Amino acid sequence: MNKKRIVIVGGGLSGTLVALELIRCGGDQEIILVEKSPRMIGRGVAYNYDFTHQPLNVTAAGMSLFANDPEHFFRWINNNRFRYSNLLGECTLKTFVPRKIFGDYIVEHLQTAHNDHASQLQIRIDEVTTISKSVDGLEAHLESGIVLNADHIILALGNFPPADIFPDQPEITQSQAYFPNPWTDKVYSNLNGDENILLVGTGLTAVDVVLGLRVRNFKGKITMLSRRGKLPLPHDLSHPAVELKDPGYLNPRDTFFWLLNEIRCRKETPWPAVIEGIRPFTQEIWKRWSITEKRYFMNRIRPIWEVIRHRIPTQSSVVLNEMISSGQLTIHKGKVQHAKTAGEQIEVSWKSDGKTSTNKFSKVVNCTGPESNYRKVRLPVLTDLMNKKMLVNDELGLGIACTYDGKLIGENGKTVPGLWCIGPMRKAVLWETTAIRELRIQAAEIASEITSGN
Repeated sequence: MNKKRIVIVGGGLSGTLVALELIRCGGDQEIILVEKSPRMIGRGVAYNYDFTHQPLNVTAAGMSLFANDPEHFFRWINNNRFRYSNLLGECTLKTFVPRKIFGDYIVEHLQTAHNDHASQLQIRIDEVTTISKSVDGLEAHLESGIVLNADHIILALGNFPPADIFPDQPEITQSQAYFPNPWTDKVYSNLNGDENILLVGTGLTAVDVVLGLRVRNFKGKITMLSRRGKLPLPHDLSHPAVELKDPGYLNPRDTFFWLLNEIRCRKETPWPAVIEGIRPFTQEIWKRWSITEKRYFMNRIRPIWEVIRHRIPTQSSVVLNEMISSGQLTIHKGKVQHAKTAGEQIEVSWKSDGKTSTNKFSKVVNCTGPESNYRKVRLPVLTDLMNKKMLVNDELGLGIACTYDGKLIGENGKTVPGLWCIGPMRKAVLWETTAIRELRIQAAEIASEITSGN
């Protein structure tokens, strides 16, 4: 029997999870993990070295790499606390651990798997630029010129930088005061401490940038701007998740009122505990809706859902409120109307409640959330697959066309044999698909299907 060759494109959390699960499944296989940046191996963008103090938005209890061992991460932290005496005090299952520490955890387990299974797992510092069908399966063409024959190729690309908020203004996009990607340490470089900084967006990414500035003792002014002008709400860990029953099919509007009624029926229970109770059914609820119903949710309910669903640690909320009270941080509801360069700064005008405001900023950081229209993502392998009709955008612009278990669907409506995706690319069919609790299940399912011969 020939050895299966599996190529994983992307070496962050998703790619690492797939590699670990493939090894756990056993079998005669060769796994090649391809990542173009050595700094991103295991860490991806979200857990890199720069995020020394920014906390995860999920407690230690929910961050294990392995679904069948939920306290694995927690035990690892306590066995390694001596390494983090300057970052971490007492750690419980309810502790929000710094992102950098979680990155160390991923890297250590990937390195261990690599050392223990060197004949089975390769890690290549390279970039997959094109993917082609071949007589025997698939071919992954690397930037270095190497061609890897593969039985299966898994796209584990993670989230992409936000869509450009100034797409038709090259004088701004080329300005050193504009940062189209918030996930870079360049945002925090060349600070003299008294700048006026604009963050376009008020969600989780913007909060991380504020905390990054805070830990660097930034003393200047920070303005946050979004259409709703709402910060994420803090977690409430005073009550465990409520065990809800699957409501079955309800349209989006009725689903919203069903959830509201579940909250009202539990007057003594904090509402976040009820929201957590819906997590086991979120994907199934989404699957039952028609395209029309999903569009209704996106237009009418999503803004509310995003605020109540994606929360932040209480200590992060406290810091933000302190900064607001001191006048260092200002939140505005509105939308960018106009922008232009003004010397080394950028002048931005926005409209809120019929009133236009204008200010000059030393830095403007795009924190509007990951791009999900893959035609706009500048990545060679995606452009190549789209040109070959092997990858198409979904109807809602949330991700790509694929099956629930991650098989890519080409323009002809048929699955592409051997080509898989994991994580954000599945958002159109699963909705909830970016947290580790979903990623580790997806990785295990892909590994199981591949090793069982599917």
